[in-house]
Amino acid sequence: MRIVVLVLSVSSVFFFGRALGALGGYMMGRPHPTLMVQGLAGGVVTALLALWLWRDRLRRESKK
Repeated sequence: MRIVVLVLSVSSVFFFGRALGALGGYMMGRPHPTLMVQGLAGGVVTALLALWLWRDRLRRESKK
């Protein structure tokens, strides 16, 4: 479970970095709005999933 949460956390950083890269494209004059939307959506989804799994793990450990 810890490895899955780690992978999801790293992938959320990757997706948010992708969104920041797309934002940098606006500054360079080559906008990529689809990359920005993909980065934000992917980052939010993976971060929420990682938090949900970690919280579920903590709940199960506290019941023991």
